[in-house]
Amino acid sequence: MHPPIVRRVAAVSGLTALASLAVPAGLAGLATGISPAGAASAPTQSTPQAEYQAAIKAASDQGVHFTSVASQGGTTIHVTGDTGATSGAQTLTVTNGKLSEHVIAMVVGSTGYVSANSTALHYVIGLNTSQAKKYANKWLSFPTSNSGLEQLVSGLLNSQVSSEVQMSGPYTDGPLTTIGGQQALPIHGTVRTDNGSKEPVVLYVQATGKPTPIEEVTNPGASKHASAIHGTVTFTNWGQKISEKPPPHSMSRLKLAPPSSSGASSTTAG
Repeated sequence: MHPPIVRRVAAVSGLTALASLAVPAGLAGLATGISPAGAASAPTQSTPQAEYQAAIKAASDQGVHFTSVASQGGTTIHVTGDTGATSGAQTLTVTNGKLSEHVIAMVVGSTGYVSANSTALHYVIGLNTSQAKKYANKWLSFPTSNSGLEQLVSGLLNSQVSSEVQMSGPYTDGPLTTIGGQQALPIHGTVRTDNGSKEPVVLYVQATGKPTPIEEVTNPGASKHASAIHGTVTFTNWGQKISEKPPPHSMSRLKLAPPSSSGASSTTAG
């Protein structure tokens, strides 16, 4: 879901090959560095790394709703989705000028499902032109163990959220700010892109109460048309419980032509 959140909404399409961003996770329990009331010792200031690690630890097994927007070189990806204990779903739209790819991805247990327009079926899923037209907006299924397709639904389970918000140090704190009407503590770090470069990331977590993520911004200063990717992921409804049901009718993707080498990439979710 990386912009998804904190970072990467990873999605590779025929329109562009955006660097992966990261997507949602249930972060809670950020260390405050303040001693309990009545403690004899003086308050200690926790380090940014300790705050981040505490947030990651608390980010496991919580449902969350995420919304992200990522842009790079004139291409824009919009993602919205929900994670659950055994199922999750997200909707992804990629636009570049008049071209548009639209994908709905879902995971239920060990099976992934995808419904997409013909453009996305051809460039993202890897179908040939005639198959892409035939199966446009119909459901295709695949085992999540399939290495060529599992990225379509990666990060949509609560147990995967913490890994989706991983970022690297060195970590630094920023001044308290307000995001979406909530007081937020910014934690600065980096994320590595597919080409091996590092991009700056800011993860905003609640400054009071549970330190769940509020928003994650990748490459904060980049413009929409810059060559570097820029993404923002917003998290709401932490602790939600959802349960997706499999589509009533679906065709096995693996019974069609093998996925092309340019096939699916990761989402968000993202």
